[in-house]
Amino acid sequence: MRKLMLFAIILFLNINLLAQGTIRGKVIDKTTKEPLPSADVHLVELKRGTITQNDGTFIINKVPAGNYILEVSYIGYKKTQKKINLKDDETIDLDIELEQTAISLPGVVVTGTMYERSAFEIHQPIAVLDEDKLGLRLSDNIAKTLSYEPGINLEFNGSSVGRPVIRGLTGTRILILDNGVRIGDASDLSPDHAISFEPTSVERIEVIRGPASLFYGTNSVGGVINIISEDIPRAIHDKLRGSLRFTGSSVNSSLSGSGVFDYGIKNFGLRGEFGYRKNGNLRTPIRLLENTESNNLTSSIGIAYHMKNFTTGFAFRNYQGDYGIPTGDEEHPRFKINRNKFAFRSELGFENSKIQGLELQINQTDYDHKELEEGEVATHIKTKTLTSDLKLKHAKIGNLSGMLGSSFMYQNYNTTGEEKFYADANLYLASLILYEEFELNRLTLQTGIRYDFARVKSKEFEDIPSQAKNFSVFSTSAGFVYKLADPMNLTLSFSRGFRIPSLQELFAYGPHLGTLSFEVGNPDLKAEISNEIDFSLRWLTQRSNVEVSLFLNYINNFVYPHKTGETDSATGLPIYKYMSANSVLRGFEAKFEFEPIRYLSTSILVDYVEGKKRDVNEYLPFIPPLRGIVGIEYRTAKYHIGAEIKLVSSQNKVAPDEAKTPGYGIINLHLGLRLPFSGLAHEINLNIENLTNKTYYDHLSRIKEFAPMPGRNISLIYHLLF
Repeated sequence: MRKLMLFAIILFLNINLLAQGTIRGKVIDKTTKEPLPSADVHLVELKRGTITQNDGTFIINKVPAGNYILEVSYIGYKKTQKKINLKDDETIDLDIELEQTAISLPGVVVTGTMYERSAFEIHQPIAVLDEDKLGLRLSDNIAKTLSYEPGINLEFNGSSVGRPVIRGLTGTRILILDNGVRIGDASDLSPDHAISFEPTSVERIEVIRGPASLFYGTNSVGGVINIISEDIPRAIHDKLRGSLRFTGSSVNSSLSGSGVFDYGIKNFGLRGEFGYRKNGNLRTPIRLLENTESNNLTSSIGIAYHMKNFTTGFAFRNYQGDYGIPTGDEEHPRFKINRNKFAFRSELGFENSKIQGLELQINQTDYDHKELEEGEVATHIKTKTLTSDLKLKHAKIGNLSGMLGSSFMYQNYNTTGEEKFYADANLYLASLILYEEFELNRLTLQTGIRYDFARVKSKEFEDIPSQAKNFSVFSTSAGFVYKLADPMNLTLSFSRGFRIPSLQELFAYGPHLGTLSFEVGNPDLKAEISNEIDFSLRWLTQRSNVEVSLFLNYINNFVYPHKTGETDSATGLPIYKYMSANSVLRGFEAKFEFEPIRYLSTSILVDYVEGKKRDVNEYLPFIPPLRGIVGIEYRTAKYHIGAEIKLVSSQNKVAPDEAKTPGYGIINLHLGLRLPFSGLAHEINLNIENLTNKTYYDHLSRIKEFAPMPGRNISLIYHLLF
């Protein structure tokens, strides 16, 4: 450790004494040859960058001599990289041409992989929403923003509340990450709990479809959603860089505004963000939904120190929300939430060493959740989550590269109030991970194993004594990516994931007004074990992007609320007891994007999932039906216009006591402009959803018994980049 600290100090003191050079150039459109202002230009190894001027030019001064990769990106264009060998006191001039793309090319992802790499090169299906897609899909909540991606649906409960459904699974089976770390709120515990992240703060979202326990542990048997906002600056900019985003929506009289600012001082990067949203009551084609108004406030600040082979940084993020949900009666429950997140990350790289790098993350999340009835606090939930993750990456041995990792998590759950219905508890979890990749010509093998030990210790509640439960689980993932030809590859993977039953499922005893039921926990529940096989065919060229995936997911000990047929005498609510059964989910996702003529693209998305219990002939509840989305778009460097039709079939494969739902179809339109002006990039997007104001009911809606889905919505998004 002393040698390591001495090495860092010497490097820091002498960094400015090294020979230095200059990199400058111009970024233009490959076809029109017009300059691209506000394009992002940065050196990957040094994590230093800048943005282009109004004439497309850029300059990076005081660059130490060495070999680098210069990465250039601009919204709506294919990202490009150039290798640079900079000598002492040399000035390199570059002409960089970016190629516009009308189809969505897979970008570099960081979720579910050891290194940054293209989603095309990973054996598990991954969806990516970059800034270009966010301009089209940005909504009031994260789940709605994702709901047009393959295999991802929305569990609807008002404009501010919604949970993502991935391949028929939701709740505690889907892990939501905030910049690679568990979000630490209560959104997965109940359908009336909102996700504590403002969509306008998002820079990119990455989604793994299928079990991801190898990298992320419990609660990821259905998939992982990584919300990326780069709170810790990833690069140092030599001038003020940032963006302002303003949105408005007609369906709920929504207004929001946010701003992000980056600035660099020598080796330090600084970043700040703020945002505010206010929503009115939601309109449906037949009536106004009372108690759906909301408002939230978000802010963050981050600092990072970057140099070659060393990075460290800290960030703080706060989210405050006040929202309600529709109930169909005179009750108007309100929810007030507050989340504070403290994040620390450090990376250390080594050259010519058996150890390639070390990465350490330490995070703390404090979450406060109040449920109010008639202005009084009925339930008060407080959670604290501490996590640490350490990864050690070894140098390449022949064709083999990989890492050894460990993680620790502590969670404290504390609930007070007259509507408390499950015991307080502490969760302790420790993990070890081994992951390796083997490359041989056209074949890449990716495999790993993980061991988790978890202990859940509850406190005394009602007449239930304190209890302790231990879980010991192995997870694994193995798959290959095989390049059949230059634009095509095949992937086949097997993933084994797990989920520890939630406190609610283990220790509940009381009325849960969010689901209008009296819930009884089951401390004898075992960990859910998911075993999924996934096969995908991918085809990628400059004018086409095709991905077809087939999956089969066997889940043992699948936990579900079983309706006992009894009624609680005090509350009159039906009694549900948590039970488990073996289940299977199977289905497919297919997405086709083509550019038949320049600037014009067409897209077709089809997905389907079926979920059943294996021991009895019963379907699982809340499974989305067959869905298809057909779109057409004309996109140039300065504007785009498009239309799409979303068709959803009826759902007749329902669980006992679950109602069937008819199918529907809606039409959406969008129009966008990109206007470079005075050295700034202005983006304006106009989106119209449910153009004909159709009255329809979605099977995954939590309010479909008394209200339809939202009516026509006209939204306007203005994005200023500088």
